[in-house]
Amino acid sequence: MIRQATSLDAARLADIHITSWQAAYADLLPAEFLDGMSAERERRTEQWQGWLSTDSSQRSILVAVDGEEVVGFAHTGPSGDKDLNEVGELYAMYLDPSRYRQGWGSQLLEAVSEDLRRSGFTTASLWVMTDNTNARAFYEQAGWAADGKVTEMCLGVDIPAVRYQRAL
Repeated sequence: MIRQATSLDAARLADIHITSWQAAYADLLPAEFLDGMSAERERRTEQWQGWLSTDSSQRSILVAVDGEEVVGFAHTGPSGDKDLNEVGELYAMYLDPSRYRQGWGSQLLEAVSEDLRRSGFTTASLWVMTDNTNARAFYEQAGWAADGKVTEMCLGVDIPAVRYQRAL
């Protein structure tokens, strides 16, 4: 099931955020950086509580739920890129690493598209690390395509990334 996140989900979202980074980016980011994230649980929980308490008609945090357990999330809203007008953006999408390759990502990505359409967007964008071949293949299989825009900073980390877009 996919639903809107609530403030009660903040700690679980922080856990997923941290463990997913540690698993997904193990070959892309320095180990000491990723290991240090474990000490940030409280700060990240507070960060999620802040995002969840911000009222916005165009921003959304969706969670994938298996029974009672939140197993993944997606954060969306208007694109932050100055060259994209009236485009929605998938800011982040992460799953509990124990739930990789079980269909949760596909369900969540479909819900993201529906949510952005409901918010009035006809096109969506996202950024992915250039060397994150698993994520790139996942998005390409779902109909996303690199649009030629690149950056050297992704997710607040000095690492190359490429932008993808998709018609909704």
